[in-house]
Amino acid sequence: MTNAPDDQQRPEPVVEPSADRAAESIVERDEVTVRRAPKVPVFLIMGAALGVVVSLIVTSLFPFDSGEGVAQTYGYISLWGLTIGGAVGCVVAIVAEQVTSRGAKRVQVERERLEMPIDDEVDTAPRQVTDGEHGRD
Repeated sequence: MTNAPDDQQRPEPVVEPSADRAAESIVERDEVTVRRAPKVPVFLIMGAALGVVVSLIVTSLFPFDSGEGVAQTYGYISLWGLTIGGAVGCVVAIVAEQVTSRGAKRVQVERERLEMPIDDEVDTAPRQVTDGEHGRD
């Protein structure tokens, strides 16, 4: 195994448009909805973790069978706590989604594109300028 880089890092060449062609600016306007949305996986994981903690508390509050160990009893109850906690986390995420969707706002947005006209007589390939040339022909 070597520590040598696979490729040498070189700066990307600068592409300059030809001076005889003018770029056309196209502006598109649209209306979009902006809102904050909860992250469902975070609610699911936090609910499951909280369920495991609650199962630890429940296991320690009640007496357990002497034939079974504490770890085995906790493991069994934590499976239920994990499942129920994850389900409760998903329900909380759905409720949070409904609450945040009420506060959605409609805003106007603009998107601007520059398009170069294609001319059959002019060479359509852009000219690449490297570090040493800087626009000299």
